[in-house]
Amino acid sequence: MKYFLVNPVFPDFFIKQLSPYGFCLPVSPFHKLDPPVNAHPDMLAVNIDGKLFIHADDIHLAAALSKQNIPFSLSKTPVSAKYPSDIALNLFTVKKYLFANVAHASREVLEHARLCGYELVNVSQGYAKCSTLLLDEAMITADTGIYRAALERGIDALLISPGNIGIEKYDTGFIGGASAKITDGKVAVFGNIEKHPDSAKILDFAKKHGTQIISLGHAPLFDYGGIVNA
Repeated sequence: MKYFLVNPVFPDFFIKQLSPYGFCLPVSPFHKLDPPVNAHPDMLAVNIDGKLFIHADDIHLAAALSKQNIPFSLSKTPVSAKYPSDIALNLFTVKKYLFANVAHASREVLEHARLCGYELVNVSQGYAKCSTLLLDEAMITADTGIYRAALERGIDALLISPGNIGIEKYDTGFIGGASAKITDGKVAVFGNIEKHPDSAKILDFAKKHGTQIISLGHAPLFDYGGIVNA
């Protein structure tokens, strides 16, 4: 069975729509991070080549995963609520590249990525995964640093305008936190993609890469911290 780690306040009607693709497993808030991002999956876990990493002190997530017999490894890099000590697992891979603010990324994850043959790409954006909607071998982002780094490595990327994504507490959310790849060729967005000002560009870019964008709701996009495959 495929498991999706989701925010505990993820709407039930989103979960119902995702059920054909996998079982949604809500995370618990992690005490070392500030709310609301302490319940954002992309702050709490990352999956690299089928190996799931979580924070070593996240006993609630460890217990939830163990209950489902989901294997995981521990990131022992120290974590705190103050940026950049909160971004150890906020990174992503595309093709054979791993994008992260390398100086503050999990040492354990970086070592595993190197062993798997990934080339590390250092970007200044600490919330790298939050900032990036991933297709199979391409990406969409409002971060110019990630965008340029992708193009320099032959990865097709679409640069969109920043903002226009809701989030609790902060001024704006990120496109990566408002989306998730749920299976090959399908990406779910948390809201209605048509409500985003760059929706036409996003849909055309996704179609170019053989990807269907599935809108889970009718409201503007909202950043719930993405989904992590477990």
